[in-house]
Amino acid sequence: MELVERLRIFLEDEARSCSMDFGCVTPEYVQRMLGGEYSLEEIKDALSICLKELL
Repeated sequence: MELVERLRIFLEDEARSCSMDFGCVTPEYVQRMLGGEYSLEEIKDALSICLKELL
């Protein structure tokens, strides 16, 4: 669940800085911003959980 928590913080920071809306965040963008630490599948799963909570 470490990734889910990192994504929550990441999404909130992106929204707070007005650089991106939650719905515009893609797994590829997240992977690039997190330095490739996680696979796209891991990010897709975690992003799905986060977006359900936030939207």
